Amino acid sequence: MDVPIRLYTGCITGRRSAMVSRDIHIIGAGPVGLATALLLAAQKRRVTLYEAKDHISLSDANSYPIGVNPRGQETLRRIAPELVDQLRGQGELVEGFKIRTGRRTIASMPSGTLIGTTRARLTGILLDAARHDPRISILTGHKLREVDLETRTLHFAEAAPIHVGEGIVVACDGVWSRTRRSMANQLPNFNPEVGDWGVQFRVVYSTPGATATGLDPRWHHIFTNKGIYTATLPDGVWCIAVTAIQGDPAEAMLLSSDRSEDRITALRRYLEHNAPLLPPLLTHANYADFFNREPLGGAVVRCPYVSHDEWLVLLGDAAHSVIPPTGEGVNSGLEDAMLLAEALASGSSTPLTDYDEARMPDLSALGEYAWHLKENITSEDPARATRNVSLRILTALLGIVGKNDGKVEQRLFGPKAGAMPYREAIGPWIALRDRLNSALNRLTSATHRFGKR
Repeated sequence: MDVPIRLYTGCITGRRSAMVSRDIHIIGAGPVGLATALLLAAQKRRVTLYEAKDHISLSDANSYPIGVNPRGQETLRRIAPELVDQLRGQGELVEGFKIRTGRRTIASMPSGTLIGTTRARLTGILLDAARHDPRISILTGHKLREVDLETRTLHFAEAAPIHVGEGIVVACDGVWSRTRRSMANQLPNFNPEVGDWGVQFRVVYSTPGATATGLDPRWHHIFTNKGIYTATLPDGVWCIAVTAIQGDPAEAMLLSSDRSEDRITALRRYLEHNAPLLPPLLTHANYADFFNREPLGGAVVRCPYVSHDEWLVLLGDAAHSVIPPTGEGVNSGLEDAMLLAEALASGSSTPLTDYDEARMPDLSALGEYAWHLKENITSEDPARATRNVSLRILTALLGIVGKNDGKVEQRLFGPKAGAMPYREAIGPWIALRDRLNSALNRLTSATHRFGKR
């Protein structure tokens, strides 16, 4: 179903004027880079996309599940309304999320607005549109090595350098961005924080039409014991993301490329123990294919600012990579593309600065939440673990008694996801956390000191 909500578009006000036709150079042809190209080409600009790979893969086999919420859908609608229809055709509308431990459902959260698909399918929709736009050129095999900020030159590993002159560079080159690294090396006041997730993900797919008792394909299911997540695709394929936690006894098995019978048996037993509803979905061949796929890792990225000197700007994971449990990776990046296009169409003489100043409060809030989730996974501090459990309980209780401070998940995943900027969706949680943490710090420190006596 469609839920009529007022989408936050973050419109940057400014005098509309004739477009200044500065050429656009986009690093990275993923969903964010392609969406940016399409939006800026619609402003009658010449756009060149530089993609590191020789071939842009559109196969689900080495992709992963994503959910495009109304925030991301609005960007597609701005490009062309039919792109949302294509997305629905290649994805499934998600009724909501069921949080499980073993066979039990411990919580449910309705959605009804999220479209579940894979990153490869979203990329394919945008790539097809870009290839049909005569103002967009896509150059594959252009792996960026560095950006020389003084000369405004893009240096590639195996291609001739590009001097961009008066053009604008939009860096959508991902979590390990070479553009961001170049800025950090050349700008004394640019010091981004990059924190490894501490986990990797690997995907196993069922055969079409698979079913299992107790699993409704209209819902996404999250098995909390070891971070196992399911999504479904239109052809009845279940997509199961399995988390390999750093230091966990099962880590080596889950990251192995060994398709031996011992490994296959170990994987099946691992799912039987930690997500007992899932094994009926999978065949022996499905388990074997799991070990052929590349594990997916990443980091949380926080930047002090995202633009430089009115010619260079970071978008998507290059600017603010998150961690999958936020559900906002691709959605925040697509929103970046939309807001940057608004800034460049505003007629302002400083559109990148305007974008930066308007966007950073939201990116800071999102980054704070993502960093908190990352620290929950990677921290080995027992006092922190106790404090985090206490914080979750307290925020949940405050939600029950009528306050909204503990409802960040509802704002990010619920029926009105995307209806407000991140600073409003996450800000109350940050404020509550800060108020409670000082008291919880004193309490947990005292508890651990007492326990050592």
